[in-house]
Amino acid sequence: MTVLENIDTSSFPRLEDFDPLSPEFMKNPAPLIRKAQAEKPVFYHEPLKMWVITKHEDICNAARDYETFSSRALGLVPPPDDLAERVPANFDKEFFIAIDPPEHTGSRMSVAPFFTQRASEKMGDPTREIANRLIDSFIDKGKCDFMKDYAYPLSLEVITRMVGLPPERAADYRRWTADLFNVFTPKSMVKPMSDEVRRACWESVLECFDFFNALVSDREKNPRDDVLSKMLQAKDKEGNPLVNRSRIVRHVHELMAAGNDTTPNLMARMLQFLEEYPDQRELLRKQPELMANAVEETLRLRGTSPGLFRITTRDVEIGGATIPAGSSIWLLFAAGGLDDAKFENPEVFDITRSNAKEHLSFGHGRHMCLGNPLARLEVHIGMEEILRRIPGIRIVKDQELTYLPTLTVTALESLMVEWDPADTQA
Repeated sequence: MTVLENIDTSSFPRLEDFDPLSPEFMKNPAPLIRKAQAEKPVFYHEPLKMWVITKHEDICNAARDYETFSSRALGLVPPPDDLAERVPANFDKEFFIAIDPPEHTGSRMSVAPFFTQRASEKMGDPTREIANRLIDSFIDKGKCDFMKDYAYPLSLEVITRMVGLPPERAADYRRWTADLFNVFTPKSMVKPMSDEVRRACWESVLECFDFFNALVSDREKNPRDDVLSKMLQAKDKEGNPLVNRSRIVRHVHELMAAGNDTTPNLMARMLQFLEEYPDQRELLRKQPELMANAVEETLRLRGTSPGLFRITTRDVEIGGATIPAGSSIWLLFAAGGLDDAKFENPEVFDITRSNAKEHLSFGHGRHMCLGNPLARLEVHIGMEEILRRIPGIRIVKDQELTYLPTLTVTALESLMVEWDPADTQA
C-alpha cells in the first residue's frame, strides 16, 4: 500500500488533457510535454496515480538521489492463481531498473565491462555485415517494412550475438519482450487487462523465464565467448560469484528486452525526422561525418523510452511541488530533451546542435542505460548503410502508424517505405 492511498490528492497540481497512452502522445509527445514544462513542470496524474517530472534539471536531481527516489517502484499484474506458484520469488525485484544500491551496484558491475565503448566497437564490423545482408534481401523490391524487414532483425541479431542467445528464437524474443512490458506496471497503477490477455501474457513470460533458466544452465556447463558466460564467471574480491544465478537469469531477460525495442525505434525516428526536415537530410548527405550527432539529436528530440519510475521514500520538494512519501514518480526522460532551459528551439531537429548529447534518453545517474554505446553504434551503422545504399528511401504516405501502448517504450509496429530500385547502390 502506498501512502497516497490515505491522502486527499485533490490539492495536487494537475495538467489537463495529459494522456501518455493516447495515439497522439505516442506519435508526438512534444506538444503536451512543452505545455507541462510551461504550466506544471511537476504535476500529479490522477489516472496513473503518479507524479510526472518534466524539467531537465529536476529529472537529473531525482535520478541521482536514489535514497529519496527509489527504483523499487515496479509491481506486477497479478498472475492467474494456477500460474502464481511458477512465478519465481522476487521476480519483480531483481531487474536492473527495479533495484537500488548496493544490490544494483554488484549487478551492474557484472555486466558493465561487456558494454563499454571499446567492447561495443568490436561489434562494428558484424553490425555492418548484418545490415548489408538484410538490405540485400529487399533492395531490388523497391519497398519493405522498415521495422519488420530491417530495424528489428538488425537490432535483434546484434544483441543475440553479443549476449549469446540462440538466433533461431527471434520471433519468441519479440513476443516475450512485449509480454514482459505488459506484466510490469508501476505499483500505483492498476492496468486494465482481461483475464484472457492476462493469462496469455503470463504464460508467455513464464515460457521466457524457463527458456533463459535452461540457457543459463547450459552456459554453466558449456561456457562460450559471450556476455552470458562471462557474467556467470564474474567473481568478487573473495572469489565468490559477483551476482547470484537467479539475478543473472533476470538480467539476460532484461538485456534481451532492452536490445529488442529501443534501437529499432530510434532508427525509425531518425528516418521520420530526415523526411520531415529535407534540409537536414541533404546536409547529412553532404557531410556524412555528422551521422553521430544526428543520432544524438534524434535521441534528444524523440527518445524511444518516455521515462522510468521511482517511488519516494520521504516527503520531498522538487520543481516547486511537495510530493509525499510513498508516491509513485514518472521521471519523464523524454521531456529532458525538450526543455528550453537546456536546449535552444528544442522542437527543431538540428543535426549540428552542439549540445545534443546532453539529452536524457538513456536515463541519468546510476541507472543510465548500460547498452547506450551499443545502441548508438547500431543506429549509426544501420542508418549509414541504408542511406548509402538506398539514398532515395522514403516513407509511404498516409499509412496508419500503430505503437505499442506502454509507459516505458514507445514501439512502432510497422513502417512501410519505398524507393526506386534503379536508384540504389550494390
